[in-house]
Amino acid sequence: MKAAVLIGLIIIWTAMAKLWLRGTNVQARTRRLVLAVAVAVTAALLSMSFWSDPQVQPSDLGQVWAGSRALLHGQNPYEVVGPGRAFEWAWPLLYPLTAPLALVPLAWLPLSWTDPLFVALGFGLFAWAVTARRDTMPALVGLASLPGLMALQTSQWSPLITAAALLPSFGWVLIAKPTIGLAFFTAYPRWKTAIGCAAMVILSFAVWPGWLPHWLATFDMAPHIVAPVMRPGGFLVLFALLKWKRPEARLLAALSCVPHTTVPYETIPLFLIPQTWLQSFILWGCAVLAYAAQAATGPYSNQLDYWTSGAKFIVLLMYLPCTAMVLSRPNVWPARNEDLTAVDSEGRVCRRVNHGWLSDAA
Repeated sequence: MKAAVLIGLIIIWTAMAKLWLRGTNVQARTRRLVLAVAVAVTAALLSMSFWSDPQVQPSDLGQVWAGSRALLHGQNPYEVVGPGRAFEWAWPLLYPLTAPLALVPLAWLPLSWTDPLFVALGFGLFAWAVTARRDTMPALVGLASLPGLMALQTSQWSPLITAAALLPSFGWVLIAKPTIGLAFFTAYPRWKTAIGCAAMVILSFAVWPGWLPHWLATFDMAPHIVAPVMRPGGFLVLFALLKWKRPEARLLAALSCVPHTTVPYETIPLFLIPQTWLQSFILWGCAVLAYAAQAATGPYSNQLDYWTSGAKFIVLLMYLPCTAMVLSRPNVWPARNEDLTAVDSEGRVCRRVNHGWLSDAA
């Protein structure tokens, strides 16, 4: 398996290099699509390679997969997942029913196939979404960062949720993780996203009207889910609201206020904040430093202490540098006052001027 993966990666990225060398002979939209597909296939191959070896426990996606399969069989997902239950997991199913519902299209597959397909979807859509505009392209660094690699290894939602926030057609995915989704909606509010999320909630109650109390009952068993603003120095992140007109400022402040597991793989959204490649690589280094600092201050007596320490360093070494980046920018509405770029339906790079798009070819 490892040799096949290596050969596959060499073929994929050799083809990508040749495409990029052709430069302007290939339309920008085509380059974006090929890059997204290459990233998706690469992520799938790496995921398959990792899960081809026996692991101590299943991926984090496994709990949602098990809940989705239970839902398809008319069972209560919140009674299937947890310690000593059909799907052995250290905690109960902490996701709302909208998450298992969103995973239903993949639930009929074995988990060994669901993991790489889910990872491929998240990484591919992330690459497609952030390359639409020049100011978000540095976010690609996030996929090759420590948080990105951890998200790939454990099949996390963070790349997919981040992409969904930027792609209105996938906005309904935000309701799978409503706290993080709310933070994204604060930064990128769209009617299509709101309607999609509302439809998913309505569908969840149509499928099972009584799921909400079962989900709420799991909250007391998740003491590690705390808003970053409650960690040491976390209140300083709220200074980002001084630049409230900027979506990245609202995203940063909202992420600091919503409860979530503050671990490296959940910091993928922070890579939307750098606007230059240098800033992205600085954040890449900050993620490594945060992880190293957590390791250096161990060992820890229990899992909660481990998470608490990690969250502290993530706030100090990732959230606060992102806050500094935001505060260095003018408090303006980006679509009206900044030179943003996108790619039109014909693959031309366009520049946004006063709510309209002007082709650079014009």
